[in-house]
Amino acid sequence: MLTKSSPISTQLNLFHSELFSQLDVKDPLIQLANTINWTVFDDAFEQ
Repeated sequence: MLTKSSPISTQLNLFHSELFSQLDVKDPLIQLANTINWTVFDDAFEQ
């Protein structure tokens, strides 16, 4: 069973550094991802 993701959570990856800090926040895909309401998808695919 999947758990609901927290919108503010950070994922540890690549030698225990925060993955988000390695990304370019000006990248269009990152900006798009930040505008999507992911809880709609979490709720729809939860079951």
